[in-house]
Amino acid sequence: MRMADVLQHVLLTMVIAGFLVCGSGAWYVKMPSHIKALWKSCLVIPCSFDYHQYPPTVPGRVVWYQYARSSYPLVYDAWNNRKVISKFSGKTSLVRLGPRDCSLQISQVDSSLHMEKIYAWVDPENVGRKTYKFYDTTVTIQVERTAEPPKISIYGEMKVGQSVTVQCSVVHTCPTIPPTLKLNIGSEWSKVATELLQDGTARTTLTASLRIQSVQQRVDCSVRHPGGLEATASDSFEAECSFQPLRIVPPSDRMFPEGKVSSVSCSVEYSCPKHEPTLTWNHEGVPAPPTVSITGGGHWRAQSEMYFTASALDQGRPLTCFARFTGGRRQEESMTIQVKRSILSRDWSYETPGSITGLVGSCAVIPCSFTYTSTRPSGLEVKWYLLQPDADPQVFPQKQGMAVKYAGRTSLPVSVSQGNCSLYIERLEMSLDQNRLYPWVDKNPITSYHDHDLYDRTSQLRVTEIAQQPQVKMNGVPRVGEEMKVFCSVRHSCPAAPPNLTLDAAPLGQTGGRLSETEVSHGVWERTLELTWTVREEDVGVVCTVRHPGGQTATTNHRMKAECPFHEIKMSEQPGELMEGVAKHVTCSVSYTCKKANLAITWNYSDMQSSRTTLETSGNTFTTTSNLTFVPSLEDDGKNLTCTAQFTPGGTFSASSSLRVKKYKQQFVTLDSIDDKSTLLAADVLPKITALPRSCVVIPCSFQMPDHLRTGLRGIWYNREGGRVYHGGQSKVLTHFKGRTKLLGTVGHGNCTLEINDIKPFDNGPFCFRAEAVSGEAKYSFNDSCVFIVMQASPKRPRLTADPTDVDAGSAINATCSVNHTCPSQPPVLTWSHPTNTAVIGHTWMGQGVWETSSTVTLIPESGDGTKNLSCTATFSKRRVQVAVVQFTVKGSLMFQLRSSMHVTIPASVVVIVVLLAAVIAVCLRRKCNGQTENFSSPPPRPEKRSPVGGRVKWTR
Repeated sequence: MRMADVLQHVLLTMVIAGFLVCGSGAWYVKMPSHIKALWKSCLVIPCSFDYHQYPPTVPGRVVWYQYARSSYPLVYDAWNNRKVISKFSGKTSLVRLGPRDCSLQISQVDSSLHMEKIYAWVDPENVGRKTYKFYDTTVTIQVERTAEPPKISIYGEMKVGQSVTVQCSVVHTCPTIPPTLKLNIGSEWSKVATELLQDGTARTTLTASLRIQSVQQRVDCSVRHPGGLEATASDSFEAECSFQPLRIVPPSDRMFPEGKVSSVSCSVEYSCPKHEPTLTWNHEGVPAPPTVSITGGGHWRAQSEMYFTASALDQGRPLTCFARFTGGRRQEESMTIQVKRSILSRDWSYETPGSITGLVGSCAVIPCSFTYTSTRPSGLEVKWYLLQPDADPQVFPQKQGMAVKYAGRTSLPVSVSQGNCSLYIERLEMSLDQNRLYPWVDKNPITSYHDHDLYDRTSQLRVTEIAQQPQVKMNGVPRVGEEMKVFCSVRHSCPAAPPNLTLDAAPLGQTGGRLSETEVSHGVWERTLELTWTVREEDVGVVCTVRHPGGQTATTNHRMKAECPFHEIKMSEQPGELMEGVAKHVTCSVSYTCKKANLAITWNYSDMQSSRTTLETSGNTFTTTSNLTFVPSLEDDGKNLTCTAQFTPGGTFSASSSLRVKKYKQQFVTLDSIDDKSTLLAADVLPKITALPRSCVVIPCSFQMPDHLRTGLRGIWYNREGGRVYHGGQSKVLTHFKGRTKLLGTVGHGNCTLEINDIKPFDNGPFCFRAEAVSGEAKYSFNDSCVFIVMQASPKRPRLTADPTDVDAGSAINATCSVNHTCPSQPPVLTWSHPTNTAVIGHTWMGQGVWETSSTVTLIPESGDGTKNLSCTATFSKRRVQVAVVQFTVKGSLMFQLRSSMHVTIPASVVVIVVLLAAVIAVCLRRKCNGQTENFSSPPPRPEKRSPVGGRVKWTR
C-alpha cells in the first residue's frame, strides 16, 4: 500500500472515530490526543486541518512545536532545520496527501519522547493566536519499550492432508515501515498486507496456507519491528483423519482388447495409517497382492492391480472396486468395460500407391480410393494415421493428441462421398521422410480395434531436398531482335502449390507466356511454361529455372547462338577549324545491336590520347564513343582525320573529316585584373614555345630593372584571365596548376624562368610574368612578358648518324643519336639496339626553350657480310618512345680474316676500348674548344629585345 493511501485512510478513520477536533469556528485541526509509539521504531501522527476564514498565505507551510508555556520549541520546520530541538533533530518529516494535510512522521522513537506533547501550526508567519490557537490541539506521545506478541488465527477444515489458512497479525504505529512477520510453516503461498485502524494505529497481517501433516499441529509466529524489538506467539490444534475417493485406473485408452490380458488398478489415499483398507473386486480376474506406500504430505496410498482377459460378453459390464477401512468406513468405485474389436472384422478396403515423393517445403498428395463390401454407411469420415511401433498417432483430421509434426499440414482435397480418401500434406520437411501412412474409413473409430498390422497397406512418404531439373525445348534459329518460342516443363507432387517456372529473366505471367498442368500418373503432375520472347544479344543460352515452394531451385541451360547485325559509324563532334598546337576534343561514335561484339575503335593518329565509353541507347542498341584529344600541327592541314571501327568477327567501318589547321599568330595580351598603377618595364619572354603534353616545359624569362628595385621582389605568373599560375604561396595558385609550377631562376637576379610539370593538352596559355615587392605596394608589369605554348602530339623523332656506312668486319663505326625536347629535368633516355657500355651522353641548351640530349657510341661489327640495322630509341616521360634507324654495310676484310685464323687471337674488346677512348678524347677536346657547358640552372640567353607596342593592349584574333 502506498504511504499516501495509508495516510488518506488515517484521516478518514479519524473523522469516523471522532478524533480530537478543536477550533475557533474559523479554523480547526484533527489529530489524536494520545498516541502510542514503539521504542526505536517510527511513528506517524495523523493530522489534517481546515478553515472557513483567514485562509493561510502559504497553505503548504506546516510547523510542529513542543508544547511549552513561554516559548515555541521546534519539533519540525522545513525552513529552520537547524533550530529544531535536539531530541527531534533529523528525525521528523511531513507526510502529506494534499494541501490541507499536516501529518508528521518521526523516524526513530527513543525514551526521551515519552509523554512529549506536541502540536502543529499551519502558516505560523501569517496565521496566529487571533485567528486560531494551534497549541490548544496537542498530541501526547507514549513510548512503549516492549513489543506486543502477534495474534494467530486459523481458518478452514482441520483435517490431515488438507490445507488451512493461517493469519499472523500485529498492531503498530509505523505504517510506512511495517514490521516483519514470520511463520514456522512450510507455506504453499503467502501474502502481507497493512491496514490502518480507527485510532491511528496500523495492523500488518501475514496470511499463508498450511497443509496439515499430522494429527497434532503447532503454529509459531514471530514479529520484528524496525527498531529491532521482537515478540513471538504460538498456537496448537488437533486435526482429524481424511479419506480420498476411491480411484480406478483403466488401460491408457480405456479399452480392453478382446482376447488379450489387460491390467487395471484400484487405489485410495488416506491420512492416518491406522485406517489401512482392504481392497476387493467384483470380477473373477487375477488380482495381484495389494501394496501400501507413503505419497508424502501426510498421506498413505493402498493399491490393488488386477489382470483379466476381456471377451465380447464383457462389453458394457461394470467393473467395481471395494475398499473397507479399519473402523468400519466403506468406499466403492465402478467403470464400464469397453472391449476393442479385432481389425480383421472390417468390411471395407482401400487402394493407395506404395510410395510418393515430394520436396522439402512443398506439398504432396497421396492418392486414395476406398470401397465397401456391403452398403456404404452414411456420414463416413476419413482419417489418416502414422504407422509406428507402439501406437499410431492420427495425422488427419486435426485433433488433440495427433502426431505433432503433422499438425496444421494435412487436409482432404476431395469429398468423401465420391469414394476418395486422398490426403494432402503441405510444407513437407525431412522429419517426414520414410513415414508410412494409412487411411481409416470405418464408421467405428480405429481405437475400437486392435491387433492391426497394416505395414503392407501403407504409403511411404519420401521427402527430398534435391529438385529435379526442368526440360527445355525450343524451335528455330535465334536472331537478336526476333521472336522465339521456348518450352520449359517440370514434374512435381504439389498441384495446390505448383513450382514457379522462369525462362531467362522472364517471370510467369509475362505477355506471351502460357502455363499448362497435366497429371501424368497418380500423385505426379507436369507443369509446362510456353513463352514467346524477343531474342537479346546476351541470350547465349536459354535458361529455364524452376523454384519450388520450399525454395529449391534447378536450372537447365539450353545453349544457343544468336546472330547480331551492326549499324552506322559517325563523327558526332568533328574537329572543325583548328590552330596549331591547340588541342581539341573530337568524338567518334559507333552504333550496333550486340553489346557482346568485340569492337576496337582506332584513329589514324595513333599518338593522340583517347578514351572510350559504351552506353545502351535503347532496348537492344548500344553506342560506343571514342573521345580523342587531337593536337594539330601545320603539317596536318588538308589531311583527313579518320575513325575506324573493327568488329571481330564482323567488318570494318570508317568515318573521316578533313582537317583545317591555321598557324598560330602572336597575340598581344594585357591583364585587366592588374593594377593600373603598376610600373611598366621590359622583359624577354619567348612569344611561342613548343611543349609535349604529360612532359614538362621550361619557359625562358629574364627582365631588366634598376638594381635598387631588385631586392625583395616576388615573381608571379598569370594566365589570360588573371588567375595565378605560379606564386610563392601555393594557396594562391589555381587548383589546376598547384604543385606543377616552379621558378628556376632568381627574381632578384632578373631571372624569371618558369617550369611547368606534367603539362596538360589544354595548357596553351598565354602565360604572363609580372613582379611585385614582397613588402610594400610596388608592382611591376612587363611588355612582351607573355608566352603561348604550342602542343606537339608526339615526341620529336631522334636523329641518328653513323660513320662510315660501309665498313669492313672488325672495323669501328661511330654513331650519334640526338633528340630535341623541352624538359631538362626529365630528359629522354636514349638506348641502342646493340649492347654497349661506352655511350657518351650529352645535354645541350639549344636556345628558344629547347634542349638536346645526345648519345655517342663506337661499335665494331663482327658478323658476316651484308646490310645491318642500327636503331636508337628515345624514351620520354609516360613511356612514350620514338625510334630512329640507320643502315650500314659490313664487308669481309683481310685483317679480320688473318686475326680469325691466328692461333693467338686479339680480343675484340681491346680494340673497342682503344677506339672508344680516342672518341671520348676527341669529344672532350671539341667541347672544351667550343666552350660549351651543361648548366640547366643558369638562365637561357636573352632573345633580341622587343619594344612594346604601346601602353595597354588587348587580345587580337
